[in-house]
Amino acid sequence: MKRLAIAILFTFLVLGPAFVFAQQPKIKIIADQDSAGPEGTNFLSLLMLLRAPQLDLLGITTVSGDQWVEPATVFALWATELTGRTDVPVIKGAELPLVNSQREQETREKLFGSYLGWHGSFNPDAPNPKETWAPPGGYPKVKLRPGRAADFIIDMIRAHPGEIVLYCAGPLTNIALAVSMDHDIVPLAKAIYIMGGSSAGGPELNWWWDPEAAAIVLRQPWKQIVITPFEAGGQVWSSERLMKRVTSAAGPLASHVKQVYFDKPPMAGTSMWSMMWDELTVASILDPSVIRKSETMYLDVDITHGPKYGHTVVWKPMDDVPEFFAAYSGPRPVDKEKWKGHLTPPAHLHAASVQMEVDVEKFEKIFVELMSH
Repeated sequence: MKRLAIAILFTFLVLGPAFVFAQQPKIKIIADQDSAGPEGTNFLSLLMLLRAPQLDLLGITTVSGDQWVEPATVFALWATELTGRTDVPVIKGAELPLVNSQREQETREKLFGSYLGWHGSFNPDAPNPKETWAPPGGYPKVKLRPGRAADFIIDMIRAHPGEIVLYCAGPLTNIALAVSMDHDIVPLAKAIYIMGGSSAGGPELNWWWDPEAAAIVLRQPWKQIVITPFEAGGQVWSSERLMKRVTSAAGPLASHVKQVYFDKPPMAGTSMWSMMWDELTVASILDPSVIRKSETMYLDVDITHGPKYGHTVVWKPMDDVPEFFAAYSGPRPVDKEKWKGHLTPPAHLHAASVQMEVDVEKFEKIFVELMSH
């Protein structure tokens, strides 16, 4: 008995976290992503997901957003080859938004003015939707899994009830289609993590590009909704300093990072460095403590097709009736009972945990670790 106790103690002391980690069940996850590449927030987040030993990545579903779905699918397939994870299937998803269109967007901007500099696949100089181009390593040899993204999402959630985390880092078209086709999958999902929207209200590409899809998804009674808004991603940036930490570690992705970030200058009118929105969402799934502060909010999307079509709408719960300037309030005290209805969350919305403050040092450590080892 004493020998057994000594052996157990030795195992923990010598193997330490690796032994403990090996005993932890992996998080089952589906990644729904507008997987633009070969660098940037979309592609780097895919590499993190494919490299993370804590995750059981069941599949990658692609969608249009930053790039059209055809080239996005090419880069998702290439990501699986680059990481040696061709066991992870890639399933192509929606090419177009549910309702929004480039023609409507251009007409709206002629009427109301342009309020979003980056239009993703709706950029005036965006490639043709069917055009693809080879990643730095050439076109991937691994093949696309047949079928539709929405069907794959439904089938996986039904096969693993209560276990799957949905990671959604592009427009929410595939998720909206899935819940519209089979609404019963909503209570069967463990959680949904969404990169999109604005904690202050306003436009953000993922929700602005397909507003109806975002509204459909946000109005579902998910067990847990976690949002990485635009502003949280603004707290973490890719940089020469950060990428040199990856290349200096000489890990399996060092040559890729060196090739796309350091071996040649960016094309005219572009930059290599950007906010790390999607990478932050991945890191928060792996280690929630990377988020120093979150707030409960009820989020929706304006789908009225007016000047604020696609903007995030924010409702924050209040602890009590606000205090008013006495001269404006009439001769009697505030009647809190009559205020109750105005303090109740909108019936069609559900509480979301919205990430507000990031532990940048911890985030960078997670990112470099996954990209280096």
